[in-house]
Amino acid sequence: MNLRIWQKTKLPILHPPFKMDEYMHDFFRKFAREISQLVGSGWTFMLAVVLVLGTGFYFDFSDKWKNNVGFAATLVVLLLLFFLQKSQNHSDKATHLKLDELVKALDGARDEIAAAEHQADKDMEELRRET
Repeated sequence: MNLRIWQKTKLPILHPPFKMDEYMHDFFRKFAREISQLVGSGWTFMLAVVLVLGTGFYFDFSDKWKNNVGFAATLVVLLLLFFLQKSQNHSDKATHLKLDELVKALDGARDEIAAAEHQADKDMEELRRET
């Protein structure tokens, strides 16, 4: 298509009222937090045990049942890995932000220690020995 013809049409460019990337990150963060809360409860563990045992007795613990349960467990673990990691990353960022604010408020605080998470392991060990 000729660019000049496209520019002359003056069609309105539709923009969503939000940035899709920010929306998806926020949605995934909230969803991961809710999944983390749900998975961390005792009721979820009890439900999983009852579900596995119930279906096992129903299907007589056959080889096909074992394969299906193994596949389902692998899939659930893989998905939970992403959800829990996202939740943990968000929590770590918030903790670092709070600690950075506290360190900045202290007189005599060293900038090297405030930014320790960005340093190599040997540098952090050296800072630990200095304190």
